[in-house]
Amino acid sequence: MKNIIVNLLKHNHFDCVDTDFNLYTNQLKSEYFIVSQYSQEELHDFFENDKTSQIIDKFERQSKISEHENIKKNTSLFILVEVDNLKEAFEDDKIQKSILLIEEDYYYFRKFIILYTRNGLSDLRDKATNEALYNYLEFNIDAFEEDMFFSESYFMAMEIGVKLPFFTLPKRNDIYQSIENQYQDNKDELDNRLLDFYTKNTDEILSESLKDISTDDENVSDLLQIGELLP
Repeated sequence: MKNIIVNLLKHNHFDCVDTDFNLYTNQLKSEYFIVSQYSQEELHDFFENDKTSQIIDKFERQSKISEHENIKKNTSLFILVEVDNLKEAFEDDKIQKSILLIEEDYYYFRKFIILYTRNGLSDLRDKATNEALYNYLEFNIDAFEEDMFFSESYFMAMEIGVKLPFFTLPKRNDIYQSIENQYQDNKDELDNRLLDFYTKNTDEILSESLKDISTDDENVSDLLQIGELLP
């Protein structure tokens, strides 16, 4: 996976300025990327392990070089993690909690986690240009809309497309949704349904319903339907 990300960076005119920790930047030195491989154990221990500490130390040293004055303003760390099964990994609470904590932390630099499988890499080795990646994503959008995990290679390509800031995802009739948009839409629907439920029902009404729980009770039925939206 590292080779695929690096080749995409090179294709977009990002060159390596420090091979010690895979730091890439463009000619204007306006944007920076760090590419690093992590194990699942290192992912769960991201903020405490030596690998992260070493990356930060090297990042800090580069930031003291005058020609890299923008490095503290615009740097992204790509964290590549190999898993056995993508669908199972994205349904694993521990992995998802680690991803959320890490990607929501903007201290030092932005952090993007890309999960991948060894088998899924086979169809991506020739997709290391913007055009090839775009065509691959566009050609299979229908299948992705039906089942996000229909192909591990495609899901991995979508992860890359979503998280590379210089890459534009294909769209189709405004109904195409990225991984992040699908998650956010589900979350928004859940929030809206809960807000509507508690607006319509007072504490007294809920108390009466809960005294004798029955699926025939309209309020209980509404809550069960809302519960189906939970991950």
